[in-house]
Amino acid sequence: MTIAGHDTLIVGSGWATITFFIGTQITIEDALYLDSSRTLLSYRDIRKNGLHLETHEDNKEEFLLLTELTRFDKQICEKFSSLQSRLYFTYIKPIEHVAYKIIF
Repeated sequence: MTIAGHDTLIVGSGWATITFFIGTQITIEDALYLDSSRTLLSYRDIRKNGLHLETHEDNKEEFLLLTELTRFDKQICEKFSSLQSRLYFTYIKPIEHVAYKIIF
């Protein structure tokens, strides 16, 4: 079973590079390619790319920040909005002209 349910067809597996809305790229070694408009990204894949996750509140709205530690500071790479269900979402662009929704 996948996040998209029992009926989702796995059409392949292998390396994948995804690009988030602002342009941050993550490479995944063992991605599953699904016939679905949703996908999950694991914490392990985020950390393998040298990135970190943290929550942040701004004007009583919660966000998930994708950050990168630089030599002297921490840089915010992406800012993900939250849903009422307390999941975070953003759009990714695994292919230049296609955008998908990703949920954490």
